[in-house]
Amino acid sequence: MRAFSTHGQTVLNTVVGALSAGFDVPLDRPGQRSLRRLHVLGKGLALFSGAIGSAALVGYVLRQKWIVQIAPSLPPMYPNAALALLAGTISVMGQDWDRRTSRAITSSAALMVTGIGTIGLALNVADADRTWFEALYPARFVVPTTPIGGRPVVETCIAFMLLGSSLLLSSSRRAPVVGQALAFAAAAIGFTAMVGYALGVDRRAAGSGLYVGMALHTAVGITALALAAITVRRPVGIVALLNDGGGAGRLSRRLIATAIATLFLVLVAGVVVYKFLPTTPMAQSLFSVLQVGAVGTLVLLPSAVLVRTERELRDRLDTSRRRTEDIADVGIMVESLTAEMAISPPGVPGWMIGVRYEPAWGHLGGDSLQILGPILPGGSTLLAVVDVAGHDAHSALVAYGLRTHIAALWERNASLCEIAASANQKLVRRQTTATAVLLRIPNDGAVIEVLNAGHPPPVHFHHRQPLLWTPTGPLLGMMGAEHSIRATSINDGDMIVICTDGLEEARSADRRPLGDQRLLDIARAYVNEPPKQVADALVDAALEHVVGRLEDDALVVVLRKEIGR
Repeated sequence: MRAFSTHGQTVLNTVVGALSAGFDVPLDRPGQRSLRRLHVLGKGLALFSGAIGSAALVGYVLRQKWIVQIAPSLPPMYPNAALALLAGTISVMGQDWDRRTSRAITSSAALMVTGIGTIGLALNVADADRTWFEALYPARFVVPTTPIGGRPVVETCIAFMLLGSSLLLSSSRRAPVVGQALAFAAAAIGFTAMVGYALGVDRRAAGSGLYVGMALHTAVGITALALAAITVRRPVGIVALLNDGGGAGRLSRRLIATAIATLFLVLVAGVVVYKFLPTTPMAQSLFSVLQVGAVGTLVLLPSAVLVRTERELRDRLDTSRRRTEDIADVGIMVESLTAEMAISPPGVPGWMIGVRYEPAWGHLGGDSLQILGPILPGGSTLLAVVDVAGHDAHSALVAYGLRTHIAALWERNASLCEIAASANQKLVRRQTTATAVLLRIPNDGAVIEVLNAGHPPPVHFHHRQPLLWTPTGPLLGMMGAEHSIRATSINDGDMIVICTDGLEEARSADRRPLGDQRLLDIARAYVNEPPKQVADALVDAALEHVVGRLEDDALVVVLRKEIGR
């Protein structure tokens, strides 16, 4: 047997997969399919935001108030905000472009978003009168909700500044985590405005512009564009952590869900308290109590999440350890099985023996040689060559079970026909087949009994002339199969060659089989050589014919009757 190699590892993996299927641990990283879906989602969000901005510009051109304002009670989207959404969409969609000109367009679009936000914020802080910045806004088309018609509110300008800066970092392939944080901040501003609209809060009810200051469709567009900037590129930072399949990813997802839920509850509670309580001091007192409760929630819930995650990780670690122990046990089993199936049989009294085994893959296969000594002094020796269908670990396990079965029958002094009949029933139950040659060799070796169950005919060289031992019954594993025994006289110096079909079926590159006639010619040429040399010559011829590995296991057993024994 050769040293345990990568081919032997294939056998180990096959057995481990069968015995430890219930201990599989999922991978800790998202697959390429998840990343592609995230990328497609980002593209879709960017297109949605661009569609919002384009629709608003079309509304101004066609003088369609319902597009610009959505409803008479809602703030309109100003043209410069619509242009910022459209430019942001171009910058996001161009993140996959590689050419220098395309990247310049992407950066220019991001600069436009940043510029609109920066100029708008500066004019709001300076409380400047109407400037060229609001020139695109047509006077008296829709009623403005800001002091200067056409100038976005402070929160809109800040969102565009954050979003444009994030897109600039992405287009330059720099500081991806910083860019992600800026995009998250912009998304938080847009989302807060959307929540405010959903709760029915306006500036007068809340007393400030914290919840609702920008137009509703501007808030939706900014939120979508910011999320697109986060997801369109390969996940980094918090997005990568949230997509992680391991314990860190699960913990992060639970903590963030807890924080978002708590924030939302505080927001709703604040709106309800300030809107429905009769006095502001009472509302402030009650809201303070709610804030304390929220802080307690943010402390207790993450603690519960940590405890649960720790328990799950401990369970996974225990499962992983058990799987490692199972693999170690299976490894010991495979090594023991390999040693048991090793083709290094004991000698046969009065005979010289040569064996060569060439597995198709790994160390274990369906070919088996078994030599069992006499049960009683002066009794016979059993030689069994079995070729189970297939050439993998499963075939080896079947062959191993058949060996133990044959050994048990031989110890009960069963005949060759009884052994064949019992082995046949065993293979029928396993729903597989095998060919076999069983030889009962008496102590004097003068007359041996032969049972050939569908095996390629062994060759008996009697006075250098070949005689074929044709099958005495069908292969094993067939319902109702019956076998007979042939008695054959053996003279001193006679040679017996038994080969499995992996040799004669060895195929060259043009798919030509080696054939039994070629094997017969080689055996005849080496008829006077030692049995081991004959076996090596046959296998070497097959390997030379295929120029590589065999497609099926090959086993050659050569016996020569010693002279004077």
